[in-house]
Amino acid sequence: MRKRALLAFSLPLAAVGTLAGHAAGYAIAGMSHRDAAVHGYLSFAPQFLGICLAALALAVLLRVSGRLQGRPAAWPFALIPPLAFLAQELIERLAAGLPAHAVLEPAVYVGLAAQAPIALAGFLVARALLRVADDAARALTPRPAFTLRPAPATVPTVAVAPGSSADTPRRPGRSPPR
Repeated sequence: MRKRALLAFSLPLAAVGTLAGHAAGYAIAGMSHRDAAVHGYLSFAPQFLGICLAALALAVLLRVSGRLQGRPAAWPFALIPPLAFLAQELIERLAAGLPAHAVLEPAVYVGLAAQAPIALAGFLVARALLRVADDAARALTPRPAFTLRPAPATVPTVAVAPGSSADTPRRPGRSPPR
C-alpha cells in the first residue's frame, strides 16, 4: 500500500519538479541558441502540467475515499528529479545531434542545483496534500447520531436495620430463649 501512495504522489510532483528545475536553470544561466533549438518541446509544458495536476488530484481523491493508504518516503523526491533532469538533458542533447559532453554546460549545472530545493518543496507539498486529504476524509466520515452503550451494572445493596451495624450477625425474628 505504501508504494501506491509513494507513486501516486511522488511521480506527478517529481515530474513537475523536473520541469521547474529546467525552467529555473535556464532562467538563471540563460539559454543559448543551441539550447533554444533543443528545448522546442517545452511549448507543450502547460499540457504536461495539466496531466500531472490531474494525476495528483486523482491521488488526493483516492486518499480521501480511503483507497490509497500509506505515506510517501523522502528518498524518491531526492533522487527522481535530479536523475530525471540529467537523463532528460542527455537525451535532449543526443536527439539534437550534439555530443554527450554537451551536458556539461553551465545551464545544466544550475538546473541540477535547482533540483534540491524543488525536490524539498515537492516533498512538503505531498505531505501537506496528504494531511488535507486525511482531514477531508475525517470530515466526510459519517458519525453516528448516538451511541449504544451497555447500561452500567448496578451492584445490589444490602439494607441494614436501624440501630444495628452491618458487622453484627442478624438474629432471626422471634424464637424461644436458649
